[in-house]
Amino acid sequence: MSQKEDRRVRKTKKAMTEALAELMLEKPLNSISVREISELADINRGTFYLHYRDVYDMVDTLRSEMFEQFDEIVEKHSGTKNPNEIFPLLVELYNLLAENAKLVHVLIGKNGDAGFVDKLKEVIREKCFADIQSRLNTKNISEYKYLCNYIVYGCIGICGTWLEDGMKETPNEMAEITGRIILMGNEYK
Repeated sequence: MSQKEDRRVRKTKKAMTEALAELMLEKPLNSISVREISELADINRGTFYLHYRDVYDMVDTLRSEMFEQFDEIVEKHSGTKNPNEIFPLLVELYNLLAENAKLVHVLIGKNGDAGFVDKLKEVIREKCFADIQSRLNTKNISEYKYLCNYIVYGCIGICGTWLEDGMKETPNEMAEITGRIILMGNEYK
């Protein structure tokens, strides 16, 4: 019985998440109501309130859940010293993006959540590129700072373009492309 309840809860939350993403394609977050999410998800408002206090709580919860998954993936691959070994990490991160494509697309899009983008930049910088200075033999601290920002903004841009274009490439292909760009920078061919 509890397995059915869990499946129903997951299905309901997925419907609400998809409804939120659809609405965010049309308008900013601060213009979206619980009523609109409930109607689009085909649930009653009481069901919404079983899971979230309001729309902002919903976004915060979804954001936290996504960053928890992100952290688990990065932690699993921490300790990788060879720069060529970032491919498995990137594949898993692109799979996470693919699983949450609609939501991530709108969160980093024009009606998106600036807080999400800021947190994403921070997490990429701190978790993924903590040891990039030694990996890429960058000795100059100022140059390292610029390189990190270049990579962070570039990764977000690459992900946004991939989502915007309908994810034509597989997560593996995107991991390969991103890895080459990160590791080769201006030598990319």
